[in-house]
Amino acid sequence: MSASMHARRKLNRVFSGQPMELDGVPGNALDINEIAVFLVFPTRQSFEVGHKGVLRFTFEQQNIEERVSVARVTPSGVSLVSLETPSNLSKLCASSRSGVKYVQHTEEESTIWLRGELSADFWDAFNQLYRERPPRWRYRLDFQNVTGVTPSGLAMLLDLEAHNQGEADDIVIFNCRKEMLDALALLNVPGIGITLVGDEEQNDDAHRFHVETIREMGKPTLIKIRVARMFDYNCRNDFSKIYRYRGRNTQYILDFQETIHIGKAAFGTMLMLNQHNREKNGDPIRMINCSTHIRNLLHQMKFENFFTIE
Repeated sequence: MSASMHARRKLNRVFSGQPMELDGVPGNALDINEIAVFLVFPTRQSFEVGHKGVLRFTFEQQNIEERVSVARVTPSGVSLVSLETPSNLSKLCASSRSGVKYVQHTEEESTIWLRGELSADFWDAFNQLYRERPPRWRYRLDFQNVTGVTPSGLAMLLDLEAHNQGEADDIVIFNCRKEMLDALALLNVPGIGITLVGDEEQNDDAHRFHVETIREMGKPTLIKIRVARMFDYNCRNDFSKIYRYRGRNTQYILDFQETIHIGKAAFGTMLMLNQHNREKNGDPIRMINCSTHIRNLLHQMKFENFFTIE
């Protein structure tokens, strides 16, 4: 491996699933870093190492064009290196690492999943979550994927608390690792209506899969995966363990009956399953029991090119 290739691999990767086109050929980003992307295609393509082309994708409602070079070719896709300085791929990485990941509103409360560093970079997006809500609303903030809190991040939380005018248990920040509890210690004082809960006090049922294996004489082994309620970055290792050591003559069904959210990283992990299945010459993977929301997400990512969505 060349020194430049080794350096690229050392950069932080982000599983993405982002739809992209290379010279007009549609595919999806399996993973990206600040200067490179591995693009997978529904069918085998004829790109060669050294080919220079144009990568097109949409980011924040803008159409982006990036000059790239093919660094590696596999049966399922190509590894591309950006020829731009700076590369727009770094923006994709940054957007995947920090911000509001998902929000669920009910008639009584709002649950907000956050990721990356809590900072003023997404102050507006955070502010919009509560500005239209009445005082004394209940908020649940999941900090499992929060990596740091800046002074402006603390100010964001205090602004939420001041707007809400509630009691201590109206705003709960949960799934806090020890370092997050230390970073948030200034909030844990009398007079501030925010409750902090450590990660050891939470049961993470939202990220669990249920796997059913069905074997019938003369038929491929059927692996039916009931997908986690929150299918995101936290699921990547558990999901890959389901299929990693399975061989040929295996069929997969992904059941989304209980799923309410699919994160960017989860789209990348599903593409890895598809890649594994193609290498084993398996039948197309079926996706069943998709809600309208989940079905729309899958179509936005153009997953009908890789999977059978029922």
